[in-house]
Amino acid sequence: MKQVKKAARVAAFALVAAMASGVSNAQEVYVQGGTLGAGIGAALPLSSWAGVHADFDGFGYSHTVTVAGNQYDGHLKLLQGGLYLDLFPFASSGFRVTTGVLLNDDELKAHAIPNADGNYKIGRDYVPAVGSAPTATASLPHAMPYLGIGYGHKPVAKGFGLTLDLGVAYGRPHVTYNVPEIYTLFTTQANIDQQEQKISNDVGRYKLYPVAEIGVSYRF
Repeated sequence: MKQVKKAARVAAFALVAAMASGVSNAQEVYVQGGTLGAGIGAALPLSSWAGVHADFDGFGYSHTVTVAGNQYDGHLKLLQGGLYLDLFPFASSGFRVTTGVLLNDDELKAHAIPNADGNYKIGRDYVPAVGSAPTATASLPHAMPYLGIGYGHKPVAKGFGLTLDLGVAYGRPHVTYNVPEIYTLFTTQANIDQQEQKISNDVGRYKLYPVAEIGVSYRF
Protein backbone atom coordinates (compact mmCIF):
# COMPACT_ATOMS: atom_id res chain seq x y z
CA MET A 1 0.00 0.00 0.00
CA LYS A 2 2.86 2.41 0.80
CA GLN A 3 4.38 1.73 -2.62
CA VAL A 4 1.03 2.42 -4.31
CA LYS A 5 0.65 5.71 -2.44
CA LYS A 6 4.22 6.68 -3.28
CA ALA A 7 3.63 5.91 -6.96
CA ALA A 8 0.42 7.96 -6.93
CA ARG A 9 2.22 10.93 -5.39
CA VAL A 10 4.97 10.67 -7.99
CA ALA A 11 2.31 10.59 -10.73
CA ALA A 12 0.58 13.62 -9.20
CA PHE A 13 3.85 15.55 -9.05
CA ALA A 14 4.57 14.55 -12.64
CA LEU A 15 1.15 15.85 -13.64
CA VAL A 16 1.78 19.20 -11.94
CA ALA A 17 5.23 19.46 -13.56
CA ALA A 18 3.80 18.63 -16.97
CA MET A 19 1.10 21.27 -16.54
CA ALA A 20 3.62 23.88 -15.37
CA SER A 21 5.80 23.19 -18.38
CA GLY A 22 2.85 22.92 -20.75
CA VAL A 23 1.20 26.21 -19.77
CA SER A 24 3.86 28.16 -21.66
CA ASN A 25 3.03 26.17 -24.80
CA ALA A 26 -0.71 25.83 -24.17
CA GLN A 27 -3.14 27.63 -26.41
CA GLU A 28 -5.63 27.85 -23.54
CA VAL A 29 -5.52 28.18 -19.76
CA TYR A 30 -8.52 28.12 -17.43
CA VAL A 31 -9.77 28.27 -13.88
CA GLN A 32 -12.70 26.18 -12.67
CA GLY A 33 -14.74 25.09 -9.67
CA GLY A 34 -17.21 22.35 -8.79
CA THR A 35 -17.41 18.93 -7.18
CA LEU A 36 -13.65 18.41 -7.55
CA GLY A 37 -12.89 21.64 -5.71
CA ALA A 38 -11.28 24.73 -7.24
CA GLY A 39 -8.44 24.53 -9.70
CA ILE A 40 -6.46 25.56 -12.75
CA GLY A 41 -5.77 23.86 -16.05
CA ALA A 42 -4.38 24.06 -19.57
CA ALA A 43 -5.66 22.75 -22.90
CA LEU A 44 -3.97 21.92 -26.22
CA PRO A 45 -5.67 21.18 -29.56
CA LEU A 46 -4.60 18.09 -31.51
CA SER A 47 -6.81 18.69 -34.53
CA SER A 48 -10.13 20.32 -35.43
CA TRP A 49 -11.99 17.42 -33.78
CA ALA A 50 -9.69 16.41 -30.88
CA GLY A 51 -7.70 17.94 -28.06
CA VAL A 52 -6.29 17.28 -24.60
CA HIS A 53 -6.52 19.11 -21.32
CA ALA A 54 -5.09 18.69 -17.83
CA ASP A 55 -6.05 20.29 -14.55
CA PHE A 56 -5.31 20.31 -10.84
CA ASP A 57 -8.02 20.84 -8.19
CA GLY A 58 -8.21 20.94 -4.41
CA PHE A 59 -10.60 21.71 -1.56
CA GLY A 60 -11.08 21.08 2.17
CA TYR A 61 -14.40 20.73 4.01
CA SER A 62 -15.50 19.75 7.53
CA HIS A 63 -18.90 18.16 8.13
CA THR A 64 -20.77 15.85 10.52
CA VAL A 65 -22.00 12.56 9.02
CA THR A 66 -23.89 9.53 10.35
CA VAL A 67 -22.49 6.11 9.41
CA ALA A 68 -23.37 2.67 10.84
CA GLY A 69 -25.18 4.03 13.90
CA ASN A 70 -22.61 6.66 14.94
CA GLN A 71 -22.20 10.34 14.23
CA TYR A 72 -18.75 11.30 12.98
CA ASP A 73 -17.05 14.68 12.90
CA GLY A 74 -15.22 14.48 9.59
CA HIS A 75 -12.85 16.46 7.40
CA LEU A 76 -12.88 15.89 3.65
CA LYS A 77 -9.71 16.62 1.71
CA LEU A 78 -9.87 16.79 -2.08
CA LEU A 79 -6.53 16.90 -3.90
CA GLN A 80 -6.41 15.65 -7.46
CA GLY A 81 -5.25 16.14 -11.02
CA GLY A 82 -6.85 15.03 -14.26
CA LEU A 83 -5.60 14.07 -17.73
CA TYR A 84 -8.27 14.06 -20.46
CA LEU A 85 -8.87 13.46 -24.15
CA ASP A 86 -11.56 15.64 -25.76
CA LEU A 87 -13.47 14.63 -28.89
CA PHE A 88 -15.59 17.21 -30.73
CA PRO A 89 -18.24 15.42 -32.88
CA PHE A 90 -19.70 18.62 -34.37
CA ALA A 91 -17.53 20.94 -36.44
CA SER A 92 -19.49 24.07 -35.56
CA SER A 93 -19.93 23.39 -31.82
CA GLY A 94 -17.82 23.34 -28.67
CA PHE A 95 -19.76 20.31 -27.39
CA ARG A 96 -17.41 17.43 -26.60
CA VAL A 97 -17.15 13.90 -25.25
CA THR A 98 -14.34 13.58 -22.71
CA THR A 99 -12.54 10.54 -21.32
CA GLY A 100 -9.53 10.35 -19.06
CA VAL A 101 -8.21 9.56 -15.60
CA LEU A 102 -8.29 11.26 -12.21
CA LEU A 103 -5.12 10.95 -10.13
CA ASN A 104 -6.12 11.80 -6.61
CA ASP A 105 -5.26 11.85 -2.94
CA ASP A 106 -8.87 12.33 -1.74
CA GLU A 107 -9.51 11.33 1.86
CA LEU A 108 -12.20 11.61 4.51
CA LYS A 109 -10.98 11.38 8.11
CA ALA A 110 -13.54 11.29 10.91
CA HIS A 111 -13.81 10.58 14.63
CA ALA A 112 -16.92 9.27 16.35
CA ILE A 113 -19.10 11.58 18.47
CA PRO A 114 -20.66 10.15 21.67
CA ASN A 115 -24.47 9.87 21.66
CA ALA A 116 -26.74 11.59 24.19
CA ASP A 117 -25.89 8.88 26.76
CA GLY A 118 -22.15 9.36 26.30
CA ASN A 119 -21.68 6.09 24.39
CA TYR A 120 -20.29 4.88 21.07
CA LYS A 121 -21.89 2.06 19.11
CA ILE A 122 -19.45 -0.70 18.17
CA GLY A 123 -21.09 -3.65 16.47
CA ARG A 124 -24.02 -4.69 18.68
CA ASP A 125 -22.61 -3.00 21.80
CA TYR A 126 -22.78 0.50 23.20
CA VAL A 127 -19.54 1.35 25.00
CA PRO A 128 -18.81 4.36 27.26
CA ALA A 129 -16.70 7.17 25.81
CA VAL A 130 -13.81 6.76 28.26
CA GLY A 131 -10.87 7.38 25.93
CA SER A 132 -9.91 8.71 22.53
CA ALA A 133 -12.68 8.38 19.97
CA PRO A 134 -12.83 5.56 17.41
CA THR A 135 -11.81 6.90 14.02
CA ALA A 136 -12.64 5.99 10.44
CA THR A 137 -10.79 6.92 7.26
CA ALA A 138 -12.16 6.56 3.73
CA SER A 139 -10.00 7.08 0.67
CA LEU A 140 -10.64 6.76 -3.06
CA PRO A 141 -8.40 4.82 -5.44
CA HIS A 142 -5.40 6.87 -6.54
CA ALA A 143 -6.35 6.44 -10.21
CA MET A 144 -10.00 6.53 -11.37
CA PRO A 145 -11.31 6.32 -14.96
CA TYR A 146 -13.51 9.20 -16.08
CA LEU A 147 -16.18 9.57 -18.76
CA GLY A 148 -18.33 12.60 -19.43
CA ILE A 149 -19.55 15.32 -21.73
CA GLY A 150 -18.69 18.98 -21.77
CA TYR A 151 -18.36 22.26 -23.56
CA GLY A 152 -15.30 24.35 -24.33
CA HIS A 153 -11.55 23.82 -24.99
CA LYS A 154 -12.20 23.87 -28.76
CA PRO A 155 -9.88 26.26 -30.64
CA VAL A 156 -12.36 28.69 -32.22
CA ALA A 157 -11.23 32.23 -31.39
CA LYS A 158 -8.82 34.03 -29.10
CA GLY A 159 -10.04 35.56 -25.86
CA PHE A 160 -12.24 34.46 -22.97
CA GLY A 161 -14.56 31.48 -23.09
CA LEU A 162 -16.70 29.16 -20.97
CA THR A 163 -15.92 25.59 -19.96
CA LEU A 164 -18.40 23.06 -18.60
CA ASP A 165 -17.98 19.40 -17.59
CA LEU A 166 -20.54 16.80 -16.48
CA GLY A 167 -19.51 13.20 -15.92
CA VAL A 168 -18.54 10.46 -13.49
CA ALA A 169 -15.35 8.88 -12.22
CA TYR A 170 -15.40 5.28 -10.99
CA GLY A 171 -13.66 3.81 -7.96
CA ARG A 172 -14.54 1.87 -4.79
CA PRO A 173 -13.56 3.68 -1.57
CA HIS A 174 -11.20 1.95 0.88
CA VAL A 175 -12.11 2.18 4.58
CA THR A 176 -9.99 1.73 7.69
CA TYR A 177 -11.46 1.73 11.21
CA ASN A 178 -9.37 2.24 14.33
CA VAL A 179 -10.60 1.59 17.87
CA PRO A 180 -8.34 2.55 20.82
CA GLU A 181 -7.33 -0.49 22.89
CA ILE A 182 -9.24 0.64 25.98
CA TYR A 183 -12.55 -0.22 24.30
CA THR A 184 -11.61 -3.89 24.12
CA LEU A 185 -12.52 -3.90 27.84
CA PHE A 186 -16.15 -3.22 26.91
CA THR A 187 -16.63 -5.13 23.63
CA THR A 188 -15.18 -7.96 21.58
CA GLN A 189 -12.93 -7.98 18.53
CA ALA A 190 -15.82 -9.56 16.63
CA ASN A 191 -17.94 -6.47 17.32
CA ILE A 192 -15.10 -4.18 16.25
CA ASP A 193 -14.72 -6.16 13.01
CA GLN A 194 -18.49 -6.05 12.49
CA GLN A 195 -18.53 -2.25 12.90
CA GLU A 196 -15.68 -1.86 10.42
CA GLN A 197 -17.58 -4.01 7.92
CA LYS A 198 -20.75 -1.94 8.40
CA ILE A 199 -18.82 1.28 7.72
CA SER A 200 -17.12 -0.28 4.70
CA ASN A 201 -20.48 -1.46 3.32
CA ASP A 202 -22.11 1.96 3.84
CA VAL A 203 -19.24 3.89 2.24
CA GLY A 204 -18.58 1.27 -0.46
CA ARG A 205 -21.96 1.94 -2.08
CA TYR A 206 -20.59 5.22 -3.44
CA LYS A 207 -18.52 3.92 -6.35
CA LEU A 208 -19.47 6.66 -8.81
CA TYR A 209 -17.96 10.08 -8.14
CA PRO A 210 -20.09 12.79 -9.80
CA VAL A 211 -18.17 15.50 -11.60
CA ALA A 212 -19.74 18.88 -12.34
CA GLU A 213 -17.34 21.70 -13.17
CA ILE A 214 -17.75 25.19 -14.62
CA GLY A 215 -14.91 27.50 -15.53
CA VAL A 216 -13.57 30.46 -17.45
CA SER A 217 -10.87 30.01 -20.08
CA TYR A 218 -8.54 32.28 -21.99
CA ARG A 219 -7.22 31.30 -25.42
CA PHE A 220 -4.03 32.92 -26.73
